[in-house]
Amino acid sequence: MKRVNHSISKTKVRIAFVGNFHYNSGSSNTLLGYVRAGMTLGHDVRISEFGFIDEIIKATIPVADRNWKPDLLAILYESFPFLSSEDLEEIRKNISRTKTIIIDPDGKYMEPYFRSGDTNHPTPDSFNNWKSLYDSLSDSILQPFLGLQTNKKVKPFLFFGIDNNIPISNVKQKDFDLIYVGNNWYRWPEMCSLIKIIAPIRSRLKRLALFGQYWSSKVMEDYETVTYSNPTFLMKNKVSVYDSIPYGQVEETMSRGLLNPILIRPIFSEIGFITPRMFETFAADTVPVISKNVMTALKLYGREASQLILSDDPANDILRILDNYKTYQKLAGNIRSVLQKNHSYEVRLNQLINYI
Repeated sequence: MKRVNHSISKTKVRIAFVGNFHYNSGSSNTLLGYVRAGMTLGHDVRISEFGFIDEIIKATIPVADRNWKPDLLAILYESFPFLSSEDLEEIRKNISRTKTIIIDPDGKYMEPYFRSGDTNHPTPDSFNNWKSLYDSLSDSILQPFLGLQTNKKVKPFLFFGIDNNIPISNVKQKDFDLIYVGNNWYRWPEMCSLIKIIAPIRSRLKRLALFGQYWSSKVMEDYETVTYSNPTFLMKNKVSVYDSIPYGQVEETMSRGLLNPILIRPIFSEIGFITPRMFETFAADTVPVISKNVMTALKLYGREASQLILSDDPANDILRILDNYKTYQKLAGNIRSVLQKNHSYEVRLNQLINYI
């Protein structure tokens, strides 16, 4: 990693994020964390007009127009290449590639991996196309992985973090026994499995809820398979489905549930990637229950987290947690304290500034 010099660290740094930002996407909540951290540390963090910004986000986050000159332009690519050829040409013309970094949370700058019907490259030409695009913009590719990386151009940068500017809700009366806040993006198989697994203990988990898009039969065009759901199955199993939550209220909504599962795409488990929910769930007033497919859990959270990882007998694990809820609530709080110290957005922002 290129280290920041002492003089830059003491001055106000200008950072612009380029992305496809919708109020109900996980990356937008992450962006909010960076903006708040910038205010705390005295840096100017904005969202760039080069990308897409919906009206809700525009009303809450400072926007950098195309003529704004940042010290660092961070382009966040997720799922598809959203920038037009005209946008790309303007970025290359006006912003040095030494001031441009690519954040790659979906592993597009990696050779194809496959696991349980999931892959980082759905077409034969996908990898070469993404690699060519990234190489044309920057020499710095950042990926949120905990593991080994053989490509010298790729640097580990967890990107996601925990927002210390959000007060813990401390909801005394919980609305739900188990709640999941997030869109159905490669999540249906594991969610379906979880609902089946807890069927024998539904007398203890009566109120189940899902908040987000694509849980009620509606699918995303061109991504029908990865956003598939079965609303009849959810209705039969008495799982309530709600629309996406208001912008910036992820942790607050999670706090309405006794338990919140942490799920992960099969391919992210394979390549050791980190996701926003792996931090946000611990920032809430809840007890996270961690899928055993989250292979990076112990490395990220520490050995204490083993008590929250679902085993081959997950129903019994959940009963154990419910029977000793205050104990596990305290355990989750201990892990939260460590995350707040080591993985806050203030920490992340300082790490990002190192790339200037």
